[in-house]
Amino acid sequence: MHGRRVQRALTDRMGALGEDRGASAAEIATAWAIAKGTTPIIGGTKAGYIDGLVRAHGIELADEEIAELEALADAADVDTRGSWEHDM
Repeated sequence: MHGRRVQRALTDRMGALGEDRGASAAEIATAWAIAKGTTPIIGGTKAGYIDGLVRAHGIELADEEIAELEALADAADVDTRGSWEHDM
């Protein structure tokens, strides 16, 4: 149960960051991936997915927010690092 609470903390924080910016948690996750230097591949089966990607591309996360998301992901045992990435 502890693991689910920790994972929920990560998704809750992405949701809160999204609320502050008028975005969804998924858009924050996409912005986080972009901030880490990746190019997320988003399914384009619905126009809203493309709109969300455009919104995510315009979201700038502060270094502190990225560090917080990284710490929450680490605590939840979620591997978010690509083999090419340096520690943030």
